[in-house]
Amino acid sequence: MSTSITSNPQNEFWFHVSKQKDIPIAGIIDKSVDVDFLTQLSKKVPKDLRNSINYIADILQANPDLLDTLRVLVGISDKRLYLDLSYEFAKTPLTASKNSSVLGHSFYLLNKHSVSYFKNLIKNKKSSKFATKIIARYLYEKGVVSVLKTFSSLSREQINILIEKLILTKEVQQAEAKRRGHGAEYELAKIVHKLGCQMLPKERYQKPIGHKDPNVDRTTFEVSKKRKGYTWSFDLIINKGEHNYAFIQSLIHTSDPGQYGVNKSDETVQIKKDLIRHNRKNNASKELWGLVDGVGFCENKKDTIDKMLNEFDCFIQMKTLYKAGLRLHKLGMAKIKAIKFDSSFYNRDQYEAMFKKYGSKDIKLLLNKDQVPSNVITAGKALLIV
Repeated sequence: MSTSITSNPQNEFWFHVSKQKDIPIAGIIDKSVDVDFLTQLSKKVPKDLRNSINYIADILQANPDLLDTLRVLVGISDKRLYLDLSYEFAKTPLTASKNSSVLGHSFYLLNKHSVSYFKNLIKNKKSSKFATKIIARYLYEKGVVSVLKTFSSLSREQINILIEKLILTKEVQQAEAKRRGHGAEYELAKIVHKLGCQMLPKERYQKPIGHKDPNVDRTTFEVSKKRKGYTWSFDLIINKGEHNYAFIQSLIHTSDPGQYGVNKSDETVQIKKDLIRHNRKNNASKELWGLVDGVGFCENKKDTIDKMLNEFDCFIQMKTLYKAGLRLHKLGMAKIKAIKFDSSFYNRDQYEAMFKKYGSKDIKLLLNKDQVPSNVITAGKALLIV
């Protein structure tokens, strides 16, 4: 087996793979909990069961937003909370006849409701009494009173450590996992924009989140309204005017990709087949790109990353964002004058191999001793001179 960095896509991918913290998080994730307020609450928790449940109900009525804090204390996610409460409210009878729930719905139905919905029930004078009682009992059964009582014997500093290192860890990890993919897409979009190229969504380079993914018809590869079985969804499309040139799938996995990752890999294979068919029929040269990164792919290489790498016309990682610029230069959509690789990451053989594979004859390869001009774009482990 060759040890060259570019001898096969797998060598290149695993050499450049990013650890979790090196994949940026889009936006700001609130990691704060009011420790002083929690300390105060913990000092006032009654000892007996009935009064403890009433106490939880009272503090929720005083501030319904505390529901978010209390669920975190017992390790319950936002989704787990609203599904559990949807069940509790649907199965709590309005009267002894048990013909309908406290929400006035049939016992033969179960509809989901958001956390905001339950907060509004607490705020509503008509529903506040029964709503807070159901929610308070649920939280009690999940152990929230035991947690608060434990806090009562600890110092503020000790509580802060427990919350930061144990209680918030799961909550933050779940939020960060969703945002890392968006963070990687944002970094790529900023480089595409700096190179003077257009994209869909148009403002993707300005805002990391809050965009709807563009969908294209599976036959024409023109932007289309989403239709299951008839369209493909992409995270970013590089275009020029009304013409689409590169369709980008973002697949960032910092932990086990699971069945989702396997399904997306199968989808990649099918997308490439459709794109090849389209290009042959229309004498076109549209490309499928992959923004793929993360150590999670090592959980199931065969059914995920190994299956995809040969399908992409260009695959990009956080450390190889410069490949987007080099590829756009070859397509005539951008102008790169020179490139300088990060010699603290690559040795000379490695970066020369990367340049040989992805560079162009009219792009100059700068060496360590060469001075870098001011008009540069930092793109992963290289500088693009434009």
